[in-house]
Amino acid sequence: MLADRKYPLTLAAVFGLYVIFGKIGLSLAVVHASASPVWAPTGIALAALLTLGYRVWPAIFAGAFCVNITTAGSVATSLGIGVGNTLEALLAAYLVDRYANGAQAFDRSQDVFKFAGFAGLLSPTVSATVGVASLALGGYATWPDFDQIWLTWWLGDVTGALIFGPLLILWVRDWRSHVSRGRLLEVAALWLTTTLIGLAVFGEGLTHFGLMTLPLTFLCTPPLVWAAVRFRQREAAMLVAVLSGIAIWATRRGFGPFATATANEALLLLQVFMGTVSVMVISAVVEERRRVEHERAVLLVRTQVARAEAEAANRAKDEFLAMLGHELSNPLAAIISAVSILDRLGPQDDVAVRTRGAIRHQITHLGRLVDDLLDIAHVTSGDIVLTCEPVNLATSVQRSVSNLASTGRLERHVVDVRAEPVWANADPTRLNQIVANLLTNAIKYTSPGGTIRIRVAGEEDEAVIGVADPGIGISPSLLPRMFDLPVQGERRLDRAHGGLGVGLTLVRRLVELHGGRVEAFSEGPGRGSEFIVRLPRIPAAKPIESQSVLRVVGKVASAR
Repeated sequence: MLADRKYPLTLAAVFGLYVIFGKIGLSLAVVHASASPVWAPTGIALAALLTLGYRVWPAIFAGAFCVNITTAGSVATSLGIGVGNTLEALLAAYLVDRYANGAQAFDRSQDVFKFAGFAGLLSPTVSATVGVASLALGGYATWPDFDQIWLTWWLGDVTGALIFGPLLILWVRDWRSHVSRGRLLEVAALWLTTTLIGLAVFGEGLTHFGLMTLPLTFLCTPPLVWAAVRFRQREAAMLVAVLSGIAIWATRRGFGPFATATANEALLLLQVFMGTVSVMVISAVVEERRRVEHERAVLLVRTQVARAEAEAANRAKDEFLAMLGHELSNPLAAIISAVSILDRLGPQDDVAVRTRGAIRHQITHLGRLVDDLLDIAHVTSGDIVLTCEPVNLATSVQRSVSNLASTGRLERHVVDVRAEPVWANADPTRLNQIVANLLTNAIKYTSPGGTIRIRVAGEEDEAVIGVADPGIGISPSLLPRMFDLPVQGERRLDRAHGGLGVGLTLVRRLVELHGGRVEAFSEGPGRGSEFIVRLPRIPAAKPIESQSVLRVVGKVASAR
């Protein structure tokens, strides 16, 4: 312990504080030179033991001895007072540590009152009894005055423990915490308000208005409540100490609500009042803090419940989509088989052929929707596993466009593909699905004869696929939700513009599985739109091919 380099400095600091505030306290003594109604060293000693440890007791003993030997009494009486003050601090620290959670005593209301009982009421009896007895036995105090000196000594120590003890403990314990810059103006206003109210209540200002005899001490409550609600215990304890300092200064000059009594009684009444206020304010801070924490806990529980309910609803939705897809796939297969049989056995007149063609077209469309529903359910549940490999996006996109053209779905549109060789680590099957869904979406909202432009290029560390159409465009309010399920723009009479809107949702989820992102752009309704897929780019896995352009017009595909 003695080898600790900081230990001598700690002892010196505690000793210095004790002596300085001890001399200030004894300068306010009235009934006896060694008994003051204002005794901050009690709080200093208690805070030192609770925050620095019991090893600082020699500084407390030396400080008490030094203060008294240089004020009044003999070496023997000063030693007796030093022993009493040290025992008082050690007993208070032990009881607070044992029963009131130590330096954390101000975090719970019950611990605050235990602190007030053990450190503020019980322990000071030791110092007062030992100190006054030492003075009386040494001949420096008369036995008839024992009661008055003892009461003054005890009350001085009580208020020192209740006013200065919490302040110092909280400052040492929470010295790293700071008030945010956004609240500095509020702090300044609180300090100014407290100071002005303290001067008004305890100062001579009331004399000019004839209000000296009115019980206006309640005016001290609002700023303290303000501090209790808006700030921590430390700030509240500081304001109590400031008010106490103002009140002592004014009372000594004969002003304030307690100045009508004798000097000693006035200071005693004042200190009792301030000690009571200190306990009440710190308790109020703790209660407010507990209320806020309770509300926060309730809000957290509600948030967790809401999140669990949302996740359950999302799982139920995914399960329903999966079930719906499976349930629809079987009837669709039976219907398409029946149409094929009718093609071979049924009437071959124009009306029957057109009717069967319409049925086949709608069945195919419905089959794609079912496939998309199943894919979304699989992606959401994590059932889809990508088989990624280095892929030349230019070749893959051209192949996807050619496959779609071979089905006849591009027969009423022009598709202009401009592709530069750029590579990405992707699943070829899912990449084809991404391109097909984007192109199908563009076809759906582009008038016959319109040109759909597809570009493939590299942009820094990204491989980019863009699909632009001159179609109906997208309103600004819809753009942020384009990839949500289900979102669909304005419906038209043409049923080709209908659908569940699951294709874009599937595109986004498949792109995100590849570690990329997809974006939608449009200048507004009637201005067309563009969807851009961005995937992580990788170095070319094969010799780089030259740039190619694929132009699909109706059912004819040509590369040049």
